[in-house]
Amino acid sequence: MLSETGAGAVDGRSRGLVLAFHNLGSAVPAMVALDESSLAICTDAWRDLCALDEAVRTRTLAAWRAEAASALPAGLARLHPSWIEDALAGEGAGMVAAIRAQMSEPLRALCPKGREMAPGSLQVSDDGTMPEETRREIARLALGWLEPLVESAAGPMAEGLGKLEFEELLAEVTRTGARTVGHSLAGASPALRARAMASVGEPWAGVIGKASFQPISPSERSAAAVFATAAADSEALTPADRMLAIGLAALRAELVAEHPGSPFRVAGRLPARLGRTLVGW
Repeated sequence: MLSETGAGAVDGRSRGLVLAFHNLGSAVPAMVALDESSLAICTDAWRDLCALDEAVRTRTLAAWRAEAASALPAGLARLHPSWIEDALAGEGAGMVAAIRAQMSEPLRALCPKGREMAPGSLQVSDDGTMPEETRREIARLALGWLEPLVESAAGPMAEGLGKLEFEELLAEVTRTGARTVGHSLAGASPALRARAMASVGEPWAGVIGKASFQPISPSERSAAAVFATAAADSEALTPADRMLAIGLAALRAELVAEHPGSPFRVAGRLPARLGRTLVGW
């Protein structure tokens, strides 16, 4: 079923198709030109749209038109705010204001207000305004490169992780790091396991201990040992930071194996400094 705005009910391509068919005034006949998968999605979306009462349908179509007119993918609103902050870092208030004007309301909430305008940072017309086409192009150049983080195809693991809240996702990545350390200790002596657990403390010590007794293959143990030692030598990191770093390395390998787009979808939900580790940016 469509939500009141309809923005999240079907994918952007399908929303655009249904909107175009609505504007043509002949949706059902025109849909026969679609492939089987698109036909099924658009037929369902059209039926749901027609079932809405007039006021809700009007708001839904207005939201779809606003999305179609935007230079930016609506999915950017799902990013961790640090990605938007980084993308606009160093821009003056005028430039940020021009970009904000092209954003949907959810995305605008992630956008910093801007600072004092830097000299020469913004070109406007003689009457002091900026042409709409210029604002659209500025927004596209400033934020369009983030689109893979929200629009890439992904496997079920990435889809599931992407639904977690930001703090939940960080905790899960850290837990992955602790499990990886535990797997690297499979078959190790009790004394070695105890030292590893004591070095990190709870709650990660318990995760390490449990994982160290799980049955894994020699190749899995070797891979875990590589990830576990990668961040172990950095004395500047706290135990939790080390578990997070190990978890990122191990998770990246799993996501890459799952689907080429999976690392991007998870990276967008992490703080930018961590997400870049997953995608190599």
